[in-house]
Amino acid sequence: MTLTKKQAALRATILDKLYAKAPLSRIDIAKETGITPATTGSIIGDLIRQELVYEVGEAEDDSVGRKKTLLSLMPRRAYYLGVEISEKYLALVITDNLGEIQASDYSMTFQQLGNYPTSADLADFIHQFIRQHPDFPLTAIGVGLPGHVDFNLSPYIQSNNQHWQNLNLEELSQAFSLPLYFDNKSHCLTLAQRLYGQDDKNDHNFIVFHVANGIHCSYMYQGQIYGRQNFLIGEIGHTILNPQGEACTCGKRGCLQVYASESSLIAKAQTLYRVAQSTFLPSLVAEAEAITLATIMDACALGDTSCLQLIQQACHYLSIALSNLSQLIDSDAIYLDGQFFSYPLVDTLLHQELAATTPLFHKQKKIRLIPLAYSPLNIARAATSLCVKASFLSA
Repeated sequence: MTLTKKQAALRATILDKLYAKAPLSRIDIAKETGITPATTGSIIGDLIRQELVYEVGEAEDDSVGRKKTLLSLMPRRAYYLGVEISEKYLALVITDNLGEIQASDYSMTFQQLGNYPTSADLADFIHQFIRQHPDFPLTAIGVGLPGHVDFNLSPYIQSNNQHWQNLNLEELSQAFSLPLYFDNKSHCLTLAQRLYGQDDKNDHNFIVFHVANGIHCSYMYQGQIYGRQNFLIGEIGHTILNPQGEACTCGKRGCLQVYASESSLIAKAQTLYRVAQSTFLPSLVAEAEAITLATIMDACALGDTSCLQLIQQACHYLSIALSNLSQLIDSDAIYLDGQFFSYPLVDTLLHQELAATTPLFHKQKKIRLIPLAYSPLNIARAATSLCVKASFLSA
């Protein structure tokens, strides 16, 4: 059935509301979208016939009269490939239209390509993965980037990390017959959190705060990612928290990134390995280059005071950044993403730092800090939300 532009826009609006808040009734959808009940009912009927939406059952409430029939989204109606490009690994997943992982691969061998992987290198890995999973008819590919891309300016990732200088994303797109969608990793996480995973499905405003080799945040405001066309928005890792502090790779001093990013913590731990007399790091790894974030946390568990000071300092500056965000941005929750937040020690230290902050007002809005369950597949899974948005939520 061919839809007019207006019909396609109304259909996308209804599906968007279901992705953000399902289960919902027809009358709830009509009220929240402003679409007339008759038009809503007609579009829902079409979506049910197309097996994109189904009736869950009646709503449980104590009201008198006819109960509302709740609607939700049908799983396994489409399959997408999600990719995370990272210096540490290449993560690949296949999900359905609800973000449920059907197959995955987590390859450290991507590192073996050297410092400057090319689009051909990446395409080979992806094609190999697709050939291994012929049972899933893919319709699109989403890619989470360690930076940004604007094809009007350049086909390369815009980042101050030269690791990606040979990765031409236009060439990567041309290597596949499927459409490819690209976005910054944090924006992928934020879109996926709205479409796949809000804890209470109330479509609130929220922030995703991502810590890995870099630090970035992304803001979901009234159902849209805020400021996504301005690449500076969300670069919280390069906000200055200590003007007389350590030099950052961006050229400034005292950036959050030099205190709390994984890459900075590992670099400092490597220095400890080489010069400190009392660290436990040499008992955990054979060489400084083998140190990972997990190594540092293991050393903390053994009572390594030097490593503990690194983590305490990171949590101190992260708490300042989170506190600043809560005063600058209207948000109901801040979701914390990254391996760093998966450790109980970090959770304890971070909450201790935040608890020590004096409230500005007697009664002020309390923002929930919600750690996301860590998996190296998180961003690859999140990248498939780009495909969902393009396939179902864009007119």
